[in-house]
Amino acid sequence: MKDKFLIGELAKLCNISTDTLRHYDKLGLFKPQYDNKNNYRYYDIRSLFKLSRILFLKNLDISLNEIKDYMNNKNTDNLKNMLRKKETEIDFRIHQLTNLKSKIQSKLELLDSFKTEVDQIKIKTINKRYGIFMDMNELKNESEIKQAFKKSENYLKISSWLIEGQIYTSLSKKNMDNAIFDKFRYFIEIDSIEEETNNHLTILSKQEYACLIVLGPYQDMITHYQKLVEWIKSNDYEIAGDSIEKNIIDYDFSDYELEYVSEIQIPIKKLPTKI
Repeated sequence: MKDKFLIGELAKLCNISTDTLRHYDKLGLFKPQYDNKNNYRYYDIRSLFKLSRILFLKNLDISLNEIKDYMNNKNTDNLKNMLRKKETEIDFRIHQLTNLKSKIQSKLELLDSFKTEVDQIKIKTINKRYGIFMDMNELKNESEIKQAFKKSENYLKISSWLIEGQIYTSLSKKNMDNAIFDKFRYFIEIDSIEEETNNHLTILSKQEYACLIVLGPYQDMITHYQKLVEWIKSNDYEIAGDSIEKNIIDYDFSDYELEYVSEIQIPIKKLPTKI
């Protein structure tokens, strides 16, 4: 046994645990030899090099099952295919992480900058958006609200709600024209548009919006809507569609109502010039 490694010796040499070696044995990936006389498991010098290859591939984040398949059919083509597959997976993850970092940076920039824009009405051009509206006004209890969300679960899975952590609130053009500001709906924005879902979505065209960032509790929201609608009418615009209310900081981000931040976006168009 002087030319063999016991399990503890090999584990210490390769800086892994004996449990890891037993796990590899159980998977059939890296099996020891047994001494029938004393029931010791041991590994020869060749096993040391095989383990080093397994650990190399594992450190590349290749799964143990993939490594096992490769070890059962080792050749250059299989090695290249396995490495190229992992390279593709890494490229996809880099893309995901880059997008994630961009979203974090955007959120931080928004949180750092919104205070300078609170209570200032601005006209912004917002790109086309796709989504569905969920009307809450006719629903009588939480059970019916639950069913409404379940009916929309396919859209929720592909919506910005999962990415941005929010569903937008919306008021209809008709209600805003009639100064009704307490009949709201939800707007679920869809990021990835597929042909089979596109036919069922509402399209919010690219256009100008009168926008107002507000700070404070939700019970003040009616006052903010009134202010924005009055500004639209006073500046020779008219409401051109349903509003979108983005909750930048809500009760899921802060326990303090005075920290709530929302942006009201109302689509507008210029009234015809009177002759």
